[in-house]
Amino acid sequence: MQLLEHSGSILIRHNLHMKSLWIEYPRLDNEKDIQAVLFNQYTSGQKFRLPVLKANAKGIKIKLPSFISGMFYLKIEDGENSFLRQIALQ
Repeated sequence: MQLLEHSGSILIRHNLHMKSLWIEYPRLDNEKDIQAVLFNQYTSGQKFRLPVLKANAKGIKIKLPSFISGMFYLKIEDGENSFLRQIALQ
């Protein structure tokens, strides 16, 4: 699994109206096994598996739970690529 570490290679945009995230990064369009997990490192056992709404060669769109806010880690595993980012949700 390749870890994406370049700071410019991943762009995360928050869509407040749809309560979703668009995560833009270079990916192979034929990869189907995408896992998105949102978790808080201070709360043990509380992980949210996020549904992938859209996936193409430019990135993925994931649905966020509507009832959470705070600082979280977002972990994406997409075939050969994997990355972890800290995000703030309101």
